[in-house]
Amino acid sequence: MKFIKSLILLLIFPYLSFSQTLDDYIKIAVENNPELNSYKIQMEAISKRIRQAKTPADPMLMVGITNLPVNFSFTSDMMTMKEIGISQMLMYPEKYSLMGKMAEKDYEIAKEIYESKRLELIANVKMLYFEIYYMTRAVEITKKSIDLLKDFIKITSTRFATGQGIQQDVLKAQVELSKMTDELIRMETERKNIIVRFNSLLYRKASDSVYIPDEISFVEFKKSYDEIEKLAFENNPMIIAMKKMVEKDSIMTQLAKKEIIPDFEIKFSYGQRSAVDPLGMKALDVLSFSIGFNLPIFFRSKQNLRIQETMLNVSQSEAKLLAIKNEISKMIYEKLNEIDGDLKLIDLYKNGLIPQATQNLNVGLVGYQVGKIDFMTLVDNFMTLYNYQIQYEKIFASYNSKIAELEMLAGTNLR
Repeated sequence: MKFIKSLILLLIFPYLSFSQTLDDYIKIAVENNPELNSYKIQMEAISKRIRQAKTPADPMLMVGITNLPVNFSFTSDMMTMKEIGISQMLMYPEKYSLMGKMAEKDYEIAKEIYESKRLELIANVKMLYFEIYYMTRAVEITKKSIDLLKDFIKITSTRFATGQGIQQDVLKAQVELSKMTDELIRMETERKNIIVRFNSLLYRKASDSVYIPDEISFVEFKKSYDEIEKLAFENNPMIIAMKKMVEKDSIMTQLAKKEIIPDFEIKFSYGQRSAVDPLGMKALDVLSFSIGFNLPIFFRSKQNLRIQETMLNVSQSEAKLLAIKNEISKMIYEKLNEIDGDLKLIDLYKNGLIPQATQNLNVGLVGYQVGKIDFMTLVDNFMTLYNYQIQYEKIFASYNSKIAELEMLAGTNLR
């Protein structure tokens, strides 16, 4: 039974693979893209720094001999001892907490950088997908136009054979057919190259096929500039990352202010003595304990300047945050203008130019067959319709690609 199920799946798998949607391709890209995975690994690596930052330095173990005479005797001098000790460098407890918070901010920044790269990858997948759609539609339109042009050649040849046409019309039609065939070859080559780039984003074989639906439904984009800007300021990863940088620099300022509090070192040692005094008494072993700390006597030229430096870093990060917001606002406005222009062109081509050109071609074909217009006019009408159809598909793909770019800026789906 399992064998039969496996055989059925094997037989239908090629057909299943051709029915993948854009969302399926995006999922594959996010899971498999090596560059994106490198940012994910980097993020995970940075997360390991948090506990490290909160942990004190390793203690030092000391082993030695003190006051050993040049005759290397351990019993001739009462102060000779074998010593073992341990020391530990410690900071003011709040410093560890602040260092841990800084490491947490580094992780949060890395997380937002990963998210930014993820959104960029998704946008690139969408844009290439719509490019493939455009080239697929362009190839289909060109093939249909070639078939129609071949019909024109038959009509022209028939008219020439019956003495109603001229040989120049036949030659002109054949030249146009050759030019269109040349354009078809160029389009098919370009489509293959776009598929290669698309598969590269998905980390698939360059030769893998890409399923493209016969038609992508047109959905009018209606979100306003204010809506998208608000979403971007809340969700754009680069804005969030810069906010985290401001927070990190503020924590660094707090830490710099704590640097005036001395760090200290604790030492404990045990000394074992083997010497015997003149009365035959063995020297007692000894214990040693000490605490040392640094003296911030140069605080005016060191710690104070460090505080000023970190405060300036906060101001710099705040300025960068404003610059990023300003740039994103500008890019959103530009994309919305472009989308608005594409919407107007889509309506113009779909409801105006293409229907008019189609009607003009049909009238011209009838007129040519009855000898009311010449062949050159018919060819011009034909090429006008062809160019309008190709241009419409190009604008439609561009329109969807710009929405994908806008979604990357907004940091969220806008449909």
